[in-house]
Order: sequence, then C-alpha cells, then structure tokens
Amino acid sequence: MVVQTLRVDEAGRITLPETILYALRLYPKIEVVIELVEGGAIIKPKHPTTPITERIAAMNLPVANWKQMEHEIEAGWSVLDFRERAR
Repeated sequence: MVVQTLRVDEAGRITLPETILYALRLYPKIEVVIELVEGGAIIKPKHPTTPITERIAAMNLPVANWKQMEHEIEAGWSVLDFRERAR
C-alpha cells in the first residue's frame, strides 16, 4: 500500500506522483471516475463504454453474423444454450 500526503493547489488540483499514476494505470488524457465514499474518494480509470460486440469485432474473430452474435449476447445465451439447441 502506498500512502502519501499531497497538497491541493490554488486551482483545486492535486498532482499524483508517477508511482501512483503507474499503479492505477492512469496515463495522459485518460478519463477517470471519482467515487465519493464515506471518509474519502476512490479514483480509478474509466472503462470504455464501447459495446461488447464492437470490442469483440475489433478482435477480428471468424464470426459469420455479427448482428446474430449481438442478439445472442444481449439475450444472455450461453454456450450451454447452443449445445442444447444443437441436439
């Protein structure tokens, strides 16, 4: 665990040390989420909001019908469902 005391500047900013930035995987221009909790705050990287099907499509997997895959993901179908339907 890393504990450090920092100072808020006149503009209300806090400069995080490189060790903390690296540990949190925060890089220049990345968006962060700040969650207020009792007694403090949690800072973490904002995860992409790209739909899962777009992220999967970017992997260049051999999928014949992306619309069908999107429908099945949204419907919550699992591998077990496919096995049952194949019987």
